[in-house]
Amino acid sequence: MNASNSKRIENKENKEIIHTLRKRIQIKEIKKYAFPNVYVDEDVIDNRGASLIPKGTVLATLSKFASNLEESLNRSGIETIAIVISEQLEVLELENIIKLSNIDIMKIEPKFARDTVERLSDVYSRIATETCEAEDIISLVDQGRSLAKIVTKAPEILFCLGHVRGTDEYTYVHSLNVALICGFIANKLFPNDEEMVQCMTIGGILHDFGKAKIPNEILNKPGALSVTEFETMKKHTLFGEELARKFGVFDPRILSVIRGHHERYSGNGYPDVLQQDKISIEARIAAVADVFDALTGKRVYKEPMGCRNAIVMMIEEMSMHFDPVALHTLVIAIGLYPPGAFVELSDGSSGVVVGTNGKDLIRPQVMIRFDKYGNKVEDVQVIDLDKSSESIYIKHVVRDTGKTAY
Repeated sequence: MNASNSKRIENKENKEIIHTLRKRIQIKEIKKYAFPNVYVDEDVIDNRGASLIPKGTVLATLSKFASNLEESLNRSGIETIAIVISEQLEVLELENIIKLSNIDIMKIEPKFARDTVERLSDVYSRIATETCEAEDIISLVDQGRSLAKIVTKAPEILFCLGHVRGTDEYTYVHSLNVALICGFIANKLFPNDEEMVQCMTIGGILHDFGKAKIPNEILNKPGALSVTEFETMKKHTLFGEELARKFGVFDPRILSVIRGHHERYSGNGYPDVLQQDKISIEARIAAVADVFDALTGKRVYKEPMGCRNAIVMMIEEMSMHFDPVALHTLVIAIGLYPPGAFVELSDGSSGVVVGTNGKDLIRPQVMIRFDKYGNKVEDVQVIDLDKSSESIYIKHVVRDTGKTAY
């Protein structure tokens, strides 16, 4: 039986990603997998307990002895061997792979993203020190309008989202991402309503800025909050609405995002404990965007969840909390196999998901990186599984690389 899993190693300077595909092959297949990037994944032991092939042996070094090796291993009753196929990529190389596929992607300009995060950080500091002025909020509103123009042109929202580089900037990067997702969903639901898309994007930028009035020891507490601490945390939605009004933000759609993004379709949210259609559509969209980005973000108390796992959790375990139309729109946009995920196909080949067609969640477009024998494919070869005449399907998710770095 084949088994696959992976690990991801990132170097902060080089931003390297290592994909590893694990599988078990027949001894007679050793020559087919004899490449420098293929290794023996576990010690091969005979029935007396003697070590025949140590873990980590490069398979290419065994190929010249394949005939004798096969005979020797068969005598010991060994028919299969565990191998690991490894590929090391830099984030930029992964992005270049996706560009080579000619799939239409659009990324947020890194300088613009960093500028947004820095403005958010500055505004939070000014609110905390009571030096914030209306001009500071107007600056964020203008930034939201610019972001709205980006999301209306972006076919793949995941390529616009950013990683959190440090725990101190989670809130600001989270607000940027929620703004982009809110605007993206709004554009899908209201494609001819530019003003709605703008309001949702601005609302996303401002949705959490009431947290500037919450003590840091509560915001960044590594463990579970006490009942008292949680009651304090819940007030950030009310603080946010109050601050927005104070600094001249009166659009009810934006205010609804700020106040209502923690309301739940099931009626278990806050601050007003509303349910279903009693919650504004703006707040329902924001709830989906907020939870997805929170699940996939790294915090001081948790590691980030892969985009696919987050989507699956929201569908299977949390669906009662979300407006079904808003959740469905996010799922369609991202797919069950998000762009950037490294997957093994049913024919034994493996590659990177480079796009979704927005129709079939389980049959995205995949750029092949290795053929079924682990041989690296140098030419650009993109398979649209939705249109494949060979009925190829995704067998395993080797690695969900998550959000791209801006």
